[in-house]
Amino acid sequence: MFAFYLSIAAVCLIAVVIVKFIKSPETRGAKGETIVARILGRTIDGEQYVIHDLLFSDKNGNSCQIDHVLINKHGIWVIETKNFSGRIYGDARRREWTQVLAYGNEKNKFYNPVKQNATHIYRLAEYLDEKNIFFNVVVFLRRADISRVSAENVFDVRTLSVIKRRDTGLNLTPEQMQNFYEKLIKLKNESRITKKEHIAQIRDKRNKIRSGICPRCGAKLLLRNGKDGCFFECSNYPDCRFTKNLD
Repeated sequence: MFAFYLSIAAVCLIAVVIVKFIKSPETRGAKGETIVARILGRTIDGEQYVIHDLLFSDKNGNSCQIDHVLINKHGIWVIETKNFSGRIYGDARRREWTQVLAYGNEKNKFYNPVKQNATHIYRLAEYLDEKNIFFNVVVFLRRADISRVSAENVFDVRTLSVIKRRDTGLNLTPEQMQNFYEKLIKLKNESRITKKEHIAQIRDKRNKIRSGICPRCGAKLLLRNGKDGCFFECSNYPDCRFTKNLD
């Protein structure tokens, strides 16, 4: 009888572990990235080039993890995927966005994904020595209601495919597209940073912001007064465009 109850307890424990794994941010994030990867499609020489999970360190040792990069004749699309549910509130300038769940009874704050992705673009622009060919894209999976979000290029996953044909005014040649792709693939393959080290660096960047240090370039954050109130801006502007709302 003892063995029977022990086996039941073991099964329950395994079930709890499986449920926690399925609901973990890492698992949900991986699922979301898989869905977006399917929409973007595969690399087609001369037409589009796709890179997933680009993890690397810049020349200053700052780590960066990009969910997806799409290169086509219209530019380089840097894509951040969010597998959130509930109602999302936010705008392009605000440092934190809000996730509302349980009919308004639960509210969670998270870092503005547009700003998060702007840092990714800053790193890529520095590496490729290019500035005006990147487009910041944030995509939420269909469980999220983003009707209250006010920011450009924030998509519901069901409308993401429009970026593949959006006219940006750019017209990269097949040679340019392939050149950018080969450089980024080389960057990915030669990277020695691990995801564990990347997460540790994220925590360090948050501490820098609290201390008034720009997490992108290391310069001081200066207090500015704008039309929407006071905010912090990198002292290295316009080379670095990092900003932070005054909390």
